[in-house]
Amino acid sequence: MNLKNKALHSKLKDIQNCESKKFEKFAKGDTILSLSSGNGVIGLLLEGQACIVNIDENGHQSISDFLTSGDSFGEYIFMPIKSLEYIVVADSYCEVMFVNFENIMNTCRYNCENHNELMKKILQFTAQRAKLMSMHVTLLSQKTLRGKLLMYFEYLSVKYGTKNEVFIPTTFERLSSYLGADRSALMREIRRMNDDGIISSKGKRVILHQTLTEKTEKF
Repeated sequence: MNLKNKALHSKLKDIQNCESKKFEKFAKGDTILSLSSGNGVIGLLLEGQACIVNIDENGHQSISDFLTSGDSFGEYIFMPIKSLEYIVVADSYCEVMFVNFENIMNTCRYNCENHNELMKKILQFTAQRAKLMSMHVTLLSQKTLRGKLLMYFEYLSVKYGTKNEVFIPTTFERLSSYLGADRSALMREIRRMNDDGIISSKGKRVILHQTLTEKTEKF
């Protein structure tokens, strides 16, 4: 956990009595939350990595987003389509703080001094999640798999503050699902990008040789 996320983790855990929150721990592979349950719960990932999985009526699964420490999730960001179910699955050991949106919008009966701070954080996390969902739509609109990969690597470089080197934070199988591609096609394209001198990669470590567009703000 980096210093920024460690500070966030400590700040949120300082909210001792606030009725709006509860903390839970999850092992790798556990389902953290169903986003189709209608319970009005928002989750804040304090530690670990997770992903949001879409399941259609035929049981087909695909990845719609990845979550790291500091990210939020909840049913508020998804369309209520009956044929689709959304679940959050732990990709590693995870610590999560759950808050009830209705409770957080009301005055805390314990007069919790951090209640307003928590509400502010929830709104910030919600705005960030909407931004990332919009980025995913833009990424999927790229016409080629190479275009999708370059945009994804650019996103990682901006998110983690690196310039020409990124580390893929998930498995290639999950990444191919996220990009709407076949895993074999994904691996072939990465090899071609290496051969063409666009990137140099070893495992999940990728060095970018193609100049990326400068960004003025982080995802």
